[in-house]
Amino acid sequence: MSRLTLFCALLITGCAASDPLEIPADEVSGKADGLPTKLKLKDDHRMDLDEPSDLAFFDGTLYAVSDKHSKIYELDNDGDVQDVIDVEAQDLEALAVDDDGHFWIGDEADKKIWRVNSDGERKESIDVDVDDGSSGIEGLAFDDDGDILVGTEKNPVKLIKLDAGSGDQKKDKTLDFADDLSAVSFNPDDGHIYVLSDEEHKLFRLDSDFDKITSWKLPIEHPEGLAFDGDTVYIASDSEERLYVFELD
Repeated sequence: MSRLTLFCALLITGCAASDPLEIPADEVSGKADGLPTKLKLKDDHRMDLDEPSDLAFFDGTLYAVSDKHSKIYELDNDGDVQDVIDVEAQDLEALAVDDDGHFWIGDEADKKIWRVNSDGERKESIDVDVDDGSSGIEGLAFDDDGDILVGTEKNPVKLIKLDAGSGDQKKDKTLDFADDLSAVSFNPDDGHIYVLSDEEHKLFRLDSDFDKITSWKLPIEHPEGLAFDGDTVYIASDSEERLYVFELD
């Protein structure tokens, strides 16, 4: 039985066919006034790839990477693979797409992020200055300034903002509210950063200072991929190999 099935079974209401599952925020700060505080499950699908580790959404298309294969997958909204790009990389844990449609991936081994062309070839790279002992780059996203947000998994959990052109570090902060970080995404509709925690099964909303302002407890095992299309939230489970589709309400 999946974590989501068990969660539904334990709820008195909310899982009837006519009533979609709703997950209220378990923490909301004053900075979140006026922002949606509920996640409504719209759908979930078996994903047509092994161990999805991150998601990105660009120009109407959902993309995914797997830490088992060196590939970028183009998906439809049901999680079915439509196209595959072979990538010059290993253990893909982080994926982002910039405004020009270029892919960016994180390389845990040499602590770099790389721009990748449509053929999967590495182009320019940016070094990421992380503390010794960090377990590596786990999340990437572009914010509304066009800067790159880089998340490290643990030891410590950090969020770093880099200038995409020069690679200069503009901000970094240890996220002491999470035991780990498994994905980073930016929602242009509300202008906020979101991060996932695999170990805590949580989604966090952050402000521009990287402070937590909202959190949700997710009934999903090993949430490792996160992407936004307006109010639609895509979350991938690594171990379940499922794509969950929520609506922010």
